[in-house]
Amino acid sequence: MPSIESLGVVLLGFLLGSFPTAYLTGKWRRGIDIRGVGSGNPGATNIGREVGVASGILVLAVDAAKGVVAIVVGQRLGVPPTTLYFTALAAVVAHNFSPFLGFRGGKGAATVLGISMLMLWQITAISGAIGLLALAATRHVVWAMTAVFIALNALTIATGQPLGQIILCIVLSLLVACTHFGRQRAYLLPALANRDWRRFMSID
Repeated sequence: MPSIESLGVVLLGFLLGSFPTAYLTGKWRRGIDIRGVGSGNPGATNIGREVGVASGILVLAVDAAKGVVAIVVGQRLGVPPTTLYFTALAAVVAHNFSPFLGFRGGKGAATVLGISMLMLWQITAISGAIGLLALAATRHVVWAMTAVFIALNALTIATGQPLGQIILCIVLSLLVACTHFGRQRAYLLPALANRDWRRFMSID
């Protein structure tokens, strides 16, 4: 049976993950509901476009720290690695489906990368560099992030990381992908049906 400390750390991950950073930043800086402007996504990219780069960076930093803080607390308390993995998952799930926003939130990319940077910083740094190259080539953040997550998973497996970390990386990446592409299906499906690759590649 999980200890009180383990349950508390997972709950902390969920509570921190559910904090609606982008929504509150939009209200604070511009008095807007970020869900109703731009791409409609309450995340750092949309805040950066609609409110300002500085605000986007702020949201990115806070969202990236959500899982990190909870995991560090868990490490200090000496909870087992499995608890840390569930804490990471709780933070991302809560970010993507925040109870404060009617169980709809961001896409989880920043939160996952924050967790990855804490656990596997060298692999994450290399994956980030690959993402920058993809961004320069495609000019689209979503495809750059896709490259980051593909590289992250490939390198985690190739470098022989612990099985728990490999599974966590795959699960979190799938969660981000399913959340993102699931919300864009009304845009993507017609593009695929019509073989409109330009439209498909311009997904936000």
